[in-house]
Parts: sequence; C-alpha cells; structure tokens
Amino acid sequence: MQKTPLFFWLLFVFILVNSTDCYSQTAGKERVDSLLLRLAQHQTEDTVMVNLYFKIAYEYYLTDSRKGIEFGTKGAALAEKLNYPHGLVFCLISTGACYWAVADYPPALEVLLRALTLAEKTGDKNGIARASGNLGNVYAERTNYPKALEFYNKALAISAEQKDKRGIARNLGNIGTIYKEQMIYEKALEYYFNALKNYEAVGEKRGIAVTLANIGWVYSDQSKYLDALVHFSRSLKIAQKAGERRFIMFDYGNMGEVYYKMATDTGEAYRSTLNSLPDKKKKAYLYLCLDYSGKAVQIAKEINASKQLIGWYLNLSQAYKRLENWEKACLYTELSYITKDSVYTQENNTQMTKLDAKRDNEIKEKERLLQNARLEKANIQRIALAGGLLGLIIIILIIYQSRRKSERLLLNMLPVKIARRLKNKEKPIADRFDNAAIVFIDIVGFTNFSSDKTPEYLVEVLTDFFTRMDALSDKHGMEKIKTIGDRYMAVCGLPEPNPESIECAARFALESREVMRQYQTRDGQNIRVRIGIDAGVVVAGIIGEKRFSYDLWGDAVNTASRMESLGLEGEVQISDCVRQKLGGTFITVERGEIEVKGKGLMKTWLLVGT
Repeated sequence: MQKTPLFFWLLFVFILVNSTDCYSQTAGKERVDSLLLRLAQHQTEDTVMVNLYFKIAYEYYLTDSRKGIEFGTKGAALAEKLNYPHGLVFCLISTGACYWAVADYPPALEVLLRALTLAEKTGDKNGIARASGNLGNVYAERTNYPKALEFYNKALAISAEQKDKRGIARNLGNIGTIYKEQMIYEKALEYYFNALKNYEAVGEKRGIAVTLANIGWVYSDQSKYLDALVHFSRSLKIAQKAGERRFIMFDYGNMGEVYYKMATDTGEAYRSTLNSLPDKKKKAYLYLCLDYSGKAVQIAKEINASKQLIGWYLNLSQAYKRLENWEKACLYTELSYITKDSVYTQENNTQMTKLDAKRDNEIKEKERLLQNARLEKANIQRIALAGGLLGLIIIILIIYQSRRKSERLLLNMLPVKIARRLKNKEKPIADRFDNAAIVFIDIVGFTNFSSDKTPEYLVEVLTDFFTRMDALSDKHGMEKIKTIGDRYMAVCGLPEPNPESIECAARFALESREVMRQYQTRDGQNIRVRIGIDAGVVVAGIIGEKRFSYDLWGDAVNTASRMESLGLEGEVQISDCVRQKLGGTFITVERGEIEVKGKGLMKTWLLVGT
C-alpha cells in the first residue's frame, strides 16, 4: 500500500514568512499576482524590490518552482549590488526552497548554507532559524537524519529564544517526522502533540492539519487504526474548509489505506484490539478503501500529482484483488506501472543526460588520442620511407602493437567467438540459442542516491560496482552483455551453449547478492540491488556499424528484466520456469503471483541459496 512521502510532510514547513489561516491555491495565485503587479509598478532598484523578489520566489515554490528560482536569483543579485545582507539571506532561502521543491539538492544545500553563513555573520537570528530549518528539510529528504536533527534543533533553540510559537511548532513537527521515519513512535508522538499544541495556540490551520495527519500515520503504523482515522478525519475537515486540494488528496488516500489495513491486518497488535472480523465487515472496509482511494486518484489526476497516482492506483488494485474483481485489479496495476514508467523516465532524464555527457566527453577524448596515434603512425611511415629498413621495422612493430591493442579492445567489448567472426568480416552475425539464462542486476534507489553526488563520485561507484560484477561473471561462466545506466545484464548459454546455463546464472546471482549485501562505498554508504532471472530461447547478434554492440532479444530477456524491476530489495527473483529447471538443487521460496506488464499474473519465486 501507498506510503506518503517524507517530502509532503515537510512541504508545509518550508516557510519563509508567517502563513495565514487560508492557504488555498486560489489565495496563493492572488498573492503572487498582486506581488508581480507591485514589482512591475516599482521601477527603482532598492531594498523594496529585493523584498518583492524573495516573496514572489517563495509564493512560486509551491506552484512553479523553476520561476521561483529565477526570481530568487534575481533578488539575490540585486541584494548583493545594494549591499543588503538581510534581503540577500532571504532571497537565498527562497531560492533554496525552490531547488528543494524540484529535488535538486546540491544547489539547494549550496545556497542555504551560504544564507546560514551570512545570517550568522550579520547576527540575523530570524535568518539563522529559517536557513537552519530549511537545511534540516533538505537533509531529512536525503535520509541524513543526524544532520537534519542538528539543524532542526538549532532552529528550535532560536525560535524558543524569540518566543516564536509558529517557529517552535514548525521545528517540533519536523523533529517528530524524523523520529516517525525511524519508527521511534513514542518520541514522534511526543513531538507531534507538542507541535499541535503550539499550532492551536496561534491558530495556524495548515500546521494543525498536517500535524494531525502525521499523528494519524504514527497510529496507523502501530495498528491503532481507529485512532488513525480520527486524526485523518480532523485533518481532512480543515483541508476541505481551506480548499487545499493537495492536502485533501493525501488525507483521502491515507484513510483509504487505513481501511485496507483494517480489512487485511492479521497481526497480533490489531487482533488484540478487535476480534477476528467477519467477512462481511472486511468487505465493507475494502469498499471504504476503494471509495477514499478513488477520491484521492481523482484529485491527483486533476492536480497532475503523478507520483502519488502510482500509490493510489496500487491501493485500488490490491483492494479489488481482495474482492476478487480481477479485471479492475489488473487495470489499476497496469495504470500504476504505466505512471511509474513515465515518472521514472522524467526523473532520470536529467541524471542520465549528465552521465551521457560525461561518457561522450570520454569517447571524444579517446577519439582524439586515436587520431593523434594515427598522425604519429603517418609520421613514422614517412620516416621509414626516408630511413630505409630500420624505419620499416619500426613501422611493422608499431602496427603489430596497434593491432594487438585493437584486438584486446575488441575482446573487452565482445565474446571471443563473436570477435573472431567479426574480424573475419562475417555479416550479419545473428544466432538462436535455446537454453540461455539471463540475469539483470539493478541498484535500488540510484536516482535518489545520485541526486546530490558529483559526477566523479558516481562514476567511481558505478565503476567499482560493474568491476565486481565483471569478476563474478567471469568466475561463473557468464557473458556480460551490457550496462544500462546503473543496470548490469549478463547471460549464460551463449555464444557457446552450456547445458548448465541456468545453474551458473543462479550461482552468479546468489554470490552477487551476497557481495552487494556487504558492500559499502568509500564514505560508508550501503548499496542494495535487485536481481531477476529468466531462461529460454533468445536471438543474439551484432548491431551497429561504427560502434559495435552485441545484444540479445526474446521473451526470456523481457521477463528477466521484469523479474528484476518487480523484485525485492536485496533478493533474487526468478520465474516459475527457472525454478522448475533448477529442480531441487537450489533453495527457493514462493513469492506468489505478481502482475507483469504484457504477461498478466505470473507465479514467481525468491532464490535464497543452494
């Protein structure tokens, strides 16, 4: 079921100015339109204009963050020109808010740290509190909880010193969210209820609504579902009154998930409070789940909340599955996968563009070196013609060494047998293999992991990861086919048939899993992978003219890819076909049926050992 992202619970606390009781989207548009009109009418480059820039940037961060970055940056430049430190601090904070809202964390940290340094230098306590709280939000979203708590507590201390109840409530709520994410529920509730008390004292309805929802989530995680529903309902009423559709969407979705849990939870904590539910009541809870989740989907479509749609669709799919309405269960599963593919593509475009640019630069550098080598070879040829036999011998040696280098390069790119056929100018190269075993390995959460890393660091991590996989591939008789971003593909049973191809692939996958369970980057971060295997008939061959690539195609390739993408973190998922061919040699655990795009429900297994 859907778990509401940390980003949402922190969204409302990225506050630069005091909120009003009404925080609807309509009111927000009216405020930004009013500020833009004032900016257009104000022609003098002064501190008033700086203040207008940072206020416009703040208003935009919830609705059009890219525009917010533009206005915040302009305001910061003008503040520097006017030597206006207070304005510069808040322009930087508003710009950081906008970078954070689009998940561009490195520049968010850069401008917020700059704001904090300047605020501390000038003694601007309000600026220190705002910058610290916002830095805590960025670190929290990156799951660096110790650093997030450090900045939240710093902001809380200043808010307490200034007797700023809104600031106190905001930072108490943030700290509560950190404990909630770490499942330290008692501490989370302690901070949330303190935050709620302060929000109620100042009548800030936005803070009350989100804090109530956070409390609801804690109770839901503890299987105290009736308490959870009470708090989600209170949050919903406030959001409906204010007309804030995004908040309403999350409250509907949260309540839908609670009803699903009430219908399906078999845990001791829940059964101790309510005796075994009759089927009729379970069904009623499932229909309530459909009702609330459906309302969440409707709003998500209207406000284009694609990420949230993924979870709501899955909620509907699982509820329909429990009600044995297979047609609608499949429909919503498919919609979830389609939406997820779209969101994943959008999120990865920027990161992959950066990596592609780096790779292109490396290729250009290699081409430059190759061109230099050709020029050098031409010079040597001219010397040989002038110098006679000695020069000719030198040329022969250089050509021999160049050919050996070319052969080594070709062998690094292609299987030996295929490289030889290519050297013999065989075209086209295409073969059918009846018993190939395909393995896909993918780093879990690589988009989030890479978002605040330098290109050099990412290339170092990926190089280390792929080198380890290459070594294991050679050890188990696998043939590396290619890497796609952070994904590794290998196969056994081609270009030379292997009667034990599936067993080799299984041993390779298990050892890869164990290696990555123990693996850490040089700065101590864990990297986890998903692994998928399928086997069957494939077609393999060479494609391309200038840059050769050996690739393979077939239903088994697609299924192996799906086994990985729909698998579990740190596990090896295999198809029923692979499990049957492995027989009793390996230990497997049934995972059950999963919905596979283009294939429907498939029975899958987890490969756990030998």
